[in-house]
Amino acid sequence: MELKENLLKYMKNRISDKSGLEDIVNVFEEMCNIPIEEDMILFETGTYSFKGKPMFYFSLVRQFPDDEEEYYQIHVDVLYPPIEENKDFEQNTWNEDIEENIFDYIKKSSEFDFCKDKKFCEVDIYLDET
Repeated sequence: MELKENLLKYMKNRISDKSGLEDIVNVFEEMCNIPIEEDMILFETGTYSFKGKPMFYFSLVRQFPDDEEEYYQIHVDVLYPPIEENKDFEQNTWNEDIEENIFDYIKKSSEFDFCKDKKFCEVDIYLDET
């Protein structure tokens, strides 16, 4: 089995709809500690209608080369109802754009602080290519 499938399986086996946000971020961080050359990590939040209706996304993405000048991306999207309190949260931060560890940054973010004790609607774990 290829590395990308192993990483996806790792995530799906360790994260469920019953996981807390802190656990989800920790499992994603553990997966990111498995070495891959030239990988990048994206932290993205905002309200989007990717699934047909507006949802607030707390998203983590690990991107790495696919050997054909494109990239694989492993996504963990934690979806919350869009409410007044989260409507202004929106960011798109790559690990290479900040000085500190991306996971320290995520855990100190206003979005994480707001979402960590809230019930999410679903968690979506998937692999795609750019």
